[in-house]
Amino acid sequence: MRRITRPGRSIDLLRARATAQTPSPYLCSACKLQATSFSTTSIRAARNNGKVPFTEKIRQRIWGTDKPPGLEDPYGDRSVFDKTKKRARVEEAEEGEQLEAAKPTPDLSTYEPASTWDGLEEVGGFEENWDPDHQFRGFLPAEVIKDSDEVTAALHRALVEVFALQQVGMPLKDISAAMPGVDLTHEVQISPTATGATLQFSQEASLEQIIQSLTPAVDDETTVKENPTESEEDVAADRSTIDPLHPSSPEVEVDETAEKENQTESEEDVAADRSTIDPLHPSSPEVEVDETAEKKNPTESEEDVAADRSTVDPLSGSTQMTYGELVASWDPSWLQISLENPEIKFAVLKRTMQLTGLRIPDAAIMPAKTVKGLLAHLVKPPKPRKLVDALQQKEELMNIPNVSIYAKRVTPIDKHKSVGRWKVIEQQLTERGLPVTGHEGQSHEYGDYR
Repeated sequence: MRRITRPGRSIDLLRARATAQTPSPYLCSACKLQATSFSTTSIRAARNNGKVPFTEKIRQRIWGTDKPPGLEDPYGDRSVFDKTKKRARVEEAEEGEQLEAAKPTPDLSTYEPASTWDGLEEVGGFEENWDPDHQFRGFLPAEVIKDSDEVTAALHRALVEVFALQQVGMPLKDISAAMPGVDLTHEVQISPTATGATLQFSQEASLEQIIQSLTPAVDDETTVKENPTESEEDVAADRSTIDPLHPSSPEVEVDETAEKENQTESEEDVAADRSTIDPLHPSSPEVEVDETAEKKNPTESEEDVAADRSTVDPLSGSTQMTYGELVASWDPSWLQISLENPEIKFAVLKRTMQLTGLRIPDAAIMPAKTVKGLLAHLVKPPKPRKLVDALQQKEELMNIPNVSIYAKRVTPIDKHKSVGRWKVIEQQLTERGLPVTGHEGQSHEYGDYR
């Protein structure tokens, strides 16, 4: 009968391991047990001593040598960039320490703390930040135009002025350089073309007048400024009649109409133009001319001079057109002018915002391809007070043939009236003594239903 093999005990395994590790085979088993510690650390280290990591094997195969260059663990140590940054930070810190060491130490032996703030230096504040000669001016006006007809007229004015600048070859970015003045574009017709738009001027306004109104006004050279520059002081000194060497001497007024002894040729011509003596009959007595008297047959230039000197408003007696009548007088084709050109669109938007004070968001600028699309954003109709009004404004609903919108509930009587049957029904009900509507004539314990 076969014998059952006895399984190996742990003590036997320790003996086998100790025998394999001990170089000398002449030690007894007791010494081997005493010399071997009950730990597996040394055994695992012995197993891994001759084992090469997988990443190292890959590096050896890539480089084709047992000792490839570079770091054994490329992700374990710092890279070249990290070392460079660290070196730069160290150098910067050293330079900062050297600058601090080079600064002289202030002498605080005579320092006395202030008890009040009188005489101390003020830091911050907004008193001296703004230059009084260059005050900030807002681009948009403070008053916003809300009337739809007035906004439409402002958009028409902006279009005419932009295309007028384009017609004379001036840059469109100067459209808002001058502050808005009198509108000269009321009588100007603008119509779309393939290349943009054409302008048709009237006798009231010409192209030159519109361009002149867009030109910034030049400051009056005769006004005295508070803080003149050096060149402006030189010009004022040249025009002054005060003697710079004797400023205390009284100023001498120069009479330009007085006759000089030795007149030049140009001065003689000026004196002859101003004289009222007839050069062909110098002996005839001088006749005083009353320039304010009205002549029977004045010339065109004399009428213009009289109109300029008159204090009567020529427009006070005439009837002025309202903005609604003004918009109706223009050709409606101007709403189809294209705004595809970004330069023209930007100039029109800029001038319109300056005239109306309305802010146009970016979301409304891109979809606006024509003047009509831009005007639809500027002029929004008021919100309807009733639902029926809002539904009637939707064209997609009104164009459906089998859809009708009513302001109140549709009753059977309304349906009979729509087909012309209600008159016959009403007549028959009346002849038979029946109520036409409701329950007229029928009594009930709770009252009459009406």
